[in-house]
Amino acid sequence: MPRYRIEFKKDGPARYISHLDLVRTLERVMRRAGLPLVFSRGFNPHPRFSLGAPLPVGVRGEREYLDLELAGDLPAVEVQRRLADKLPPGLAVTGVWPVPPGAPALMATLQGATYRVTAPLAGDLPARDLQHLLQEFLAAPEIIVCRKTKDGGEKNIDIRPGIHALSGRVEDERVVLEMDLQAGSRGNVRPEEVVRALAERGGLPVLVEEMDITRTGLYPVEMGRDGRRVM
Repeated sequence: MPRYRIEFKKDGPARYISHLDLVRTLERVMRRAGLPLVFSRGFNPHPRFSLGAPLPVGVRGEREYLDLELAGDLPAVEVQRRLADKLPPGLAVTGVWPVPPGAPALMATLQGATYRVTAPLAGDLPARDLQHLLQEFLAAPEIIVCRKTKDGGEKNIDIRPGIHALSGRVEDERVVLEMDLQAGSRGNVRPEEVVRALAERGGLPVLVEEMDITRTGLYPVEMGRDGRRVM
């Protein structure tokens, strides 16, 4: 059965939809779009699709992905048109392409995510001082953060190996941070953990509770047999 990779945005009112509610919303959209869906087995069948790494509530997504199985071939532009007609405000399909047979599952391809984080300054921060602070932060052999566990406990995690790149600038009394972090089935580093560590360990003078986060992309994006992105 053909599989399609769908790139979409999550912004505006949709950024406050939880991951579970997003799944439910997409199910309704797919049914209303009249696509030849493939359904799971069981008492309560659902359309067979899989999303990339979940987005936390309140975080925008500029390039999110899902894989959708269909019972028959359709032109990618037709799949995109049908979905676009039924999406609620804040969700928009930005691309659709077929996935080559035998290509790995979506989550298996994910290795990292890029983010843009902005936070108001709580004090003076010359551009030169920001660059020095980031350099020292990245030079640290380990960066330990405390993360809550599912059973209500806590554990210490070294996030330094999962920070692949980090840069920043000062704009209009705000710090703008661009970061490339580990994501996917091998583990995740959260952008809010990086900002908190920068503030607590590196002395970054920002109002941490007022940070605004956008996930700008998921990668890697590989090339398929037909020259289209597969990811």
